Amino acid sequence: MDPRFTLIGLIIGFLIGLTGMGGGSLMTPVMILIMGVKPVVAVGTDIAYGAITRIFGGVAHWRQGTVHRKTAYLLAVGSVPSTIVGVGLTSAVKERYPDLVNIFLLRAVGVVLIFVAIVMVAQPALRQLAERRRDSERVDFRDQLMQLGDRKPWILPLVGAVVGFMVGLTSVGSGTLIILSLLFLYPRWESKDLVGTDVFHASMLVSAAGIAQFAAGNVNIGMTASLLIGAIPGVLLGSRLVVRFPDMVLRVGLATVLMVSGTRLI
Repeated sequence: MDPRFTLIGLIIGFLIGLTGMGGGSLMTPVMILIMGVKPVVAVGTDIAYGAITRIFGGVAHWRQGTVHRKTAYLLAVGSVPSTIVGVGLTSAVKERYPDLVNIFLLRAVGVVLIFVAIVMVAQPALRQLAERRRDSERVDFRDQLMQLGDRKPWILPLVGAVVGFMVGLTSVGSGTLIILSLLFLYPRWESKDLVGTDVFHASMLVSAAGIAQFAAGNVNIGMTASLLIGAIPGVLLGSRLVVRFPDMVLRVGLATVLMVSGTRLI
């Protein structure tokens, strides 16, 4: 056990509880830039840590009845195989070009971090756009029940495949990108259903990625355990204090951190 990683887990867990933001966007750059962990190990360990936390979250949402299982399963049809492809690509680069794999991952993580930062800042405006589209649409009762994701179910595996590949490659983006996609596909869903379905799907996606990373030898088990010891109380504390912090201040602040981190990694 390493107390430094326990402290990091506590801080990141607190921020996750406070903002609802996925841990990969914060944990991976912290491990690389501050703790000096090799990118290939940072990505693998973060995915393993994230898989355990998301399983607990997915079970909790399942019990609360906030999971649209069909939607989550259709997302997983695309995301689970594609995340394994992402891990496989990393393993292939690691095997063929061992001196380049960490540079390759640095660039990949940096690009995805910048993209996620832009999405975070734009998310309130995108949410308003989706809500205006919802309010302005004049649809019959059947269309109200059958939203875009139901009318065109092939979109869900496609979205899952894109996000799954990014997660397998970098560990970043599962929560932010999936929940934004669900917002546009199902604009009439309540926030609790968006979050519940996102977390439940992430439990399948990140578990598959974690198993693949473990099989590839990219997971540091001791580091994962240390992160979890700190993260669990951190998430609980952040969740209790969430109402006391302005959402926009937190969002812009975290997006700035991600943008700076992504730029440094590139």
